[in-house]
Amino acid sequence: MVGACTAGLYFAGLMARQGYQVFVCDRSSEANLGRRYDVIHIRQENFSRFGIPEPKPGDPDYVTVFHRSIHRSALDKWPKNHYSEVLVLRRGSLMRRLAGWAREQGAQILMETEFVSPVFDAQGRLSGGLFKGKHGEFQVKARLTADASGIGAAVRTALPKNYGVENFITGPRDQFYVVLRYVKLKNPDERVEYTQSWPFYKTWIAPQLKSDGAIYGVGANLSFDYANRCWEHFARRVSVPAHEFEYIEQSSTPYRRPPYSFAADGFAVLGDAACITNPMSGEGVSYGWLLCAITAEEFGRAMRDGAYPEREKVWPVNRRYAQAQGASFARILAVLPGAVTCTAEENDYEFEQGIIFEDDKEKGRGNLVLKLLKGLFLGKLSLGTLKKLAGAVAAGNRIYKHYMNFPEEPGGFEGWVKKAEVLWGKTLMIADLAEKDFAQMEGET
Repeated sequence: MVGACTAGLYFAGLMARQGYQVFVCDRSSEANLGRRYDVIHIRQENFSRFGIPEPKPGDPDYVTVFHRSIHRSALDKWPKNHYSEVLVLRRGSLMRRLAGWAREQGAQILMETEFVSPVFDAQGRLSGGLFKGKHGEFQVKARLTADASGIGAAVRTALPKNYGVENFITGPRDQFYVVLRYVKLKNPDERVEYTQSWPFYKTWIAPQLKSDGAIYGVGANLSFDYANRCWEHFARRVSVPAHEFEYIEQSSTPYRRPPYSFAADGFAVLGDAACITNPMSGEGVSYGWLLCAITAEEFGRAMRDGAYPEREKVWPVNRRYAQAQGASFARILAVLPGAVTCTAEENDYEFEQGIIFEDDKEKGRGNLVLKLLKGLFLGKLSLGTLKKLAGAVAAGNRIYKHYMNFPEEPGGFEGWVKKAEVLWGKTLMIADLAEKDFAQMEGET
């Protein structure tokens, strides 16, 4: 197991619990594990869903809980309420919780140890890896080598081109850049007790570690520079609580379609290495846990009685994930570029009508086509915006249906990929849209 973060530690625990000998390596030190951000938000239900001990008040990782989140339009109107219990947690302490849980299941974790290269057997099948630690290089033989090493995907990108899982590199244009500004609020009455977001500006305000503080966040494709300009654009148009700046955290997550396949002979890819993030929010932890749970079940079954997990035996990982989550995310990834190319006033109308973002009480109400045509008739939506949105929705629906029909066996995979490539080729690239928007911002200064 390469990578000891949320996906790697969870998967390691699941495999160890089935009685397999599990070795986890990570190039970070244990003290620095999970230090990318101070705070992480996870829905409370995911801990019971995935069988992970839930942080409780008084635990080192527990900060607080909030019960709703709100999306607002570009004109700061039409709040869309979503209700669920979300835990605010210290990320580093959560990593230690997951590491402790994985060890309780029987996993061995070796920090400050770096993956060097894959090792193959005489048949050309993956059979472990070469690692480098404090005492030099050493080899680990394994029937399964799982890559949860993050965006760099150290193992996946080192595999031969036709091994069964794509070895592409997730480049700068394929990432979602997040900047978090930790602030202290000047007015205690404006305490931030839940998350509010403004999708048009790619921004949000959320609770942090201290009750008199907040996180002013922005996440955007292309670059940190563009993300910061999005925040400036937002701050000029929407009033936020008065505050004193404390410090900034910034990092990135994958933002592109995942590999078409997650499993090959003796290999599985997970978490950020598999580009598993929610395209709507950029979040990945609990969504990555779903792929981990499916993968652990299928590989656990395939490896019983000392068997080597061949691609054909673990193929259900791909179909199960596509139908459980992958198809929905693929549709969102295709639809969003068409949904964000609108004016602030058009965005406001879309919020008013619940076209893109719905309140919990609005779900399933109204006809999307009629809402769009009404907007065109009233002059709330331009014909160009309507065409882009309608085209993106149509493309997203086609991609969704294609992923839901993921082949049951590897034999149909090549044809499925060819059709998927055609469908993705007809979608917009959100990085291209960000590039145009950034150029326009630069021209306005």
